[in-house]
Amino acid sequence: MAASIKTIAEKAGVSASTVSRALRDDPRISPETKKLVQSLAHELGYTPSQVARSLVLKRTHTVGVVVTTVADPYVSQVMAGVETVAHGEGYALILATSGGVPERELQAVEILRRHRVDALIIASSRAGDLYAELMSELQEPLVVINAEAHGPNSVSVRSDTELGARLATRHLLDLGHRRIAFLGGPAASHSSTQRRNGYLAALQEAGVRPDHRLLLPGAGEAADGRRALPWLLDLGATGVVCYNDLSALGLLAAAAADGVAVPETLSVVGIDNMPFGVLSHPPLTTVDQQVAELGRQAMKAALAAAAGEQVNDRVLESRLILRGSTGKARPMDESENL
Repeated sequence: MAASIKTIAEKAGVSASTVSRALRDDPRISPETKKLVQSLAHELGYTPSQVARSLVLKRTHTVGVVVTTVADPYVSQVMAGVETVAHGEGYALILATSGGVPERELQAVEILRRHRVDALIIASSRAGDLYAELMSELQEPLVVINAEAHGPNSVSVRSDTELGARLATRHLLDLGHRRIAFLGGPAASHSSTQRRNGYLAALQEAGVRPDHRLLLPGAGEAADGRRALPWLLDLGATGVVCYNDLSALGLLAAAAADGVAVPETLSVVGIDNMPFGVLSHPPLTTVDQQVAELGRQAMKAALAAAAGEQVNDRVLESRLILRGSTGKARPMDESENL
């Protein structure tokens, strides 16, 4: 059994309160007593109680994290960044999932608050305006990843995802494509709205009139890409910007299965730059959203806010990663937008 403060006090011939102060390096305790107490603590294998420390410091050294699902490769990249910082700072994480359901997200937040976490991180929030009532009583700092901040005790850490979609669309335009589709993500997702806006902005800048039939619904899943292929071909699309890499890879798989040449017949761009994008055939052109860095920055913001520091919203830059899934438009494309 591990030694207690009472055991150390008996061995040192001092009171338990003196031992407690000596272990905290309290200046009221003489150097000789501190040295004796600390030596006995080491000899007896004393480990301070994290629960007791949390009651004194009013901090638990835990952060609650809510994600949509652990099955999403994007989430695993975000969590890798979060965990890197947490481990380095001696913090533990409590993870909850929402399944992308707004009400479940709020329930997860309430459960984590009951665990007295020092701060909360929400990845890809779906709850939006539902936070209005909660924010009036929320004492813990709230960091949202790739979503808008919900109130004065909340901060946003996000990629410039609108710019990312604009870069992806502009790349296809520069290759001569004019029939460019956008395969969307979850309807309640702030990121999906921003990416669609970036796609439309790039078309407008190039003087290309959007065809709203080319705005295809999706949920950010591989199945979206498989379902979208026949629609894209029927609509004469020669290029497509996908909400994320997962839906883009689903599209590449469907194209390979149906004998549709990529990029000769259809150029495909993903968003997120997941590690497996280099393994597809052809390798996936994508937009790097610095996903792991999002997790790192979110955790740093959460810890800074928990320590009482002023924290501002943070925006990470997106950049285009060129690979083999995009190429020049076929000659007939120029006339198809007339």
